Amino acid sequence: MAGRLWREAATLIIVSRSSQLNVKRHGFSDTDYQLLLLKRNQKSAFMPSAFVFPGGVIDSSDFSQDWLDVFKRCGYTASDLLKEFRHQSPLPEFYASSLYQANSSLANKPAHCILPEVGFRIGAIRETFEESGILLASHLPGNPFEQRDLEQWRTSVHRDPTRFIKLFQELGGCPAVWDLHEWMGWLTPTHTFVRRFDTAFYITFMDTITNVTTDDNEIVGLEVAFPSAILEQCYNKTLWLPPPQIYELSRLVQVKAYEELKRFAEQRGKLGFDRYMPVMIITSNGRLSVLPGDDLYPEEPDYIGNEAIRKIDSTLEELREASTHLNRIEVRGPSDFLCLVNIIPKYGHIPAFNYLQVFNQEKS
Repeated sequence: MAGRLWREAATLIIVSRSSQLNVKRHGFSDTDYQLLLLKRNQKSAFMPSAFVFPGGVIDSSDFSQDWLDVFKRCGYTASDLLKEFRHQSPLPEFYASSLYQANSSLANKPAHCILPEVGFRIGAIRETFEESGILLASHLPGNPFEQRDLEQWRTSVHRDPTRFIKLFQELGGCPAVWDLHEWMGWLTPTHTFVRRFDTAFYITFMDTITNVTTDDNEIVGLEVAFPSAILEQCYNKTLWLPPPQIYELSRLVQVKAYEELKRFAEQRGKLGFDRYMPVMIITSNGRLSVLPGDDLYPEEPDYIGNEAIRKIDSTLEELREASTHLNRIEVRGPSDFLCLVNIIPKYGHIPAFNYLQVFNQEKS
């Protein structure tokens, strides 16, 4: 059933060191790292003109048995990959093999041909390569990738995802799946977009972000900036962020040091992969996007979209005051939103922080 309602996708949060140190922003020190966001084409059917982390729909070739030979040439058997990436934490739905069998987009994928934890990472790396030109590769025989050759491969992979396997078969090495750490899962809510995606968010770390180029098709712009600077541009209406990006940036803005964030991501990624599907509520002065753990989140969410959007004749402020447990985004307009979280997230994660409140206090 799930495959008829949404498609599986993978997204990559890329963190790089920043040469700007001790930057002060709204009364406190900024991070010493920056993030990469890409601007979607205004003609896109899904989230047009939005700034998002690199990523996209996974392909059946991301789970091809041929990848096992690629990893074997680099010294890793299927058992090695299982030991490295399969943890004791509960599997998210998009990792469950039953989901693949039901998903028409992966109908030709043989069962258990490659570990889902690896296949989704390959998908995130491939989509990042297609959209930004950044290729996360490991165990390379020297440095065989000339920029001109990479651009040719990028064009080829964009036209045919199966060419991503050919890239490594011909040039050696393998996708740097070890550098991707599980971060979060987001499922597109009902009643918001015609298309819906069940997306695995990963995080990775680089010293510098270089040679980034848009494909001028799906992606028409890019931004490399501090998390707080990206949020402020959103508040100032110079760029638009979808709710998952708002929420994740509101987590990241609290961790100031690159090395601290990297250690946290490496350790936390082995604890579990939570997944949020926002549930929309219309109020008398705006709307709510409530998340698991919030008092207003339904015990049995409507994943299909059979139920109408709930309407409550109260203000956002009144609902906030009446709630004990908060995990929500209050929305009053395209650039007027509050992330309100006082719950303890699952699997040792960071709660989102209401940066807009700090931003407005400093402006007043």
